[in-house]
Amino acid sequence: MKRILAGFIMDGKAGGVDKYLLNFLDAVKNQDVQIDFLTDEVHEELKTYLAQYHCNLYPIASLRHPVRQFRQVCAVLQQKHYDMIYLNVSTAIDCIAAFAAKKMRVKERAIHSHSSGNDCESTAQRLVYDVVHRICKMFFYRAGTRFYGCSVKAGEWIFPKKIVQSEKFEVIYNAVDRNRFQYKEEIRRQVRKELGITDEQLVIGHIGNFCYAKNYPFLIDLFSDIHEKEKDSVFLLTGTGVELEEVREMVKKRGLTDCIRFLGWRKDADRLYQAMDLFVLPSRFEGLPIVGVEAQCAKLACVLSDTITREAKIQDHCHFLPLADGTEKWAGFILQHSRYDRMKVALTAEAANYDLDRQKEQLRRIVCH
Repeated sequence: MKRILAGFIMDGKAGGVDKYLLNFLDAVKNQDVQIDFLTDEVHEELKTYLAQYHCNLYPIASLRHPVRQFRQVCAVLQQKHYDMIYLNVSTAIDCIAAFAAKKMRVKERAIHSHSSGNDCESTAQRLVYDVVHRICKMFFYRAGTRFYGCSVKAGEWIFPKKIVQSEKFEVIYNAVDRNRFQYKEEIRRQVRKELGITDEQLVIGHIGNFCYAKNYPFLIDLFSDIHEKEKDSVFLLTGTGVELEEVREMVKKRGLTDCIRFLGWRKDADRLYQAMDLFVLPSRFEGLPIVGVEAQCAKLACVLSDTITREAKIQDHCHFLPLADGTEKWAGFILQHSRYDRMKVALTAEAANYDLDRQKEQLRRIVCH
């Protein structure tokens, strides 16, 4: 049996990396492997979930304590004798565990990039992190033997171009179960009724972690401009995160409490997409947004910032706008494109890249390399 140590997972529902790791676990569950996880904080709900797959969950120190994290990862690797470490990271700063694995002579050391920027709330801290990231990027790849990214852009964020352009690098797109997200008029009516929204109202939606990367000040200003022109409009915000209360305060100050719904963390995102008329994602940066892929699979018109890689476009009603255009131009564009025949929205050939069966095949190759 092949023993794999994977990381880093948070609570199992914190964001795209957690979702990807759980998909990875499910995809390889029937292979002859034992997969355990690294985390910086043990959540009992996640621990219980992983138990059904016979996975161990090892708490290690955060990057605020790099020496302690290095020693703890070394200790886990020494105790369990893993054949492979599979690290899913967002910045090159997350290099400690990889070098611990190299020191412990773990034969296979796979590094997977899931972002294209530093997600820090503080401007000063972000500037410092950007500098440290660039420094770490110069040597991080030396700790790996295989390299992955959720997009080419995500790969180039953490690895040198010579790695991304080599055979050692592979893109694993954030696939979704397209059948689950298929558009169904009946579900649209049900969800709108549950939310108290009429058939005539315009519904703009957003799903994401409330954090710096998602650009909520822009998003709320955009909603304000849309609502000024389209009074009978509703905005659905789904998710949780460190900026949630701050965003609630923004909404309150702009007098938008009656038209913006905070839905919290939901397991039924597939149903929520049905109720929307248009999906908006003005992110400052992304590796590759899985919510954008899900929304497009639901035949939902999407407007994304041009900071997001074009690899995310999989249907003919997905548009990219520069953040520099400002919220007023975005609002005008959205209103022009908010009325369309949803049944005629067509997926492009690139949608095949996000096929769940194709991704499962890639994930199985990771463990059977």
